[in-house]
Amino acid sequence: MKEERYNIDLKETAKLGKILRIVLGIICLTATVWFLFSIRGTAASVATAWIAVAFLCLFSLWLIGSGLGFTDRYITVGDDRIILRQNILKPPVVFMSSALTHIEFRSLAIEFCTSAEKVTLRLGTYYPGHSASIMEAIETFCINN
Repeated sequence: MKEERYNIDLKETAKLGKILRIVLGIICLTATVWFLFSIRGTAASVATAWIAVAFLCLFSLWLIGSGLGFTDRYITVGDDRIILRQNILKPPVVFMSSALTHIEFRSLAIEFCTSAEKVTLRLGTYYPGHSASIMEAIETFCINN
């Protein structure tokens, strides 16, 4: 069984969408830099203008990060490990087949249990076919290990 990666985001990520997010992020970042230099030292330099510039800067960085894949949520099922990234603020969790004590299948949720922790993956109802293929891949992983 080769490693298969499944997207668990609510949005589908196509290459064109990622490119457009990166381009829009660069445009927003350019506008941020332009606003920084144009409002500095003028009458328009008030707190609300600086808050708007900070928001535009953070938004542009988020778009670029999203386009580069830093905000993707995914599960990768391989021969001897499962990699799960369901929170964009935390690093992916790697479950080796030797470390897993058991895996519980529930309706629209999968619980990965080790001796140290229990992590629940909630699949949702947005993409039922997608959820079924993830459950089948994890079931195959369980059978093989």
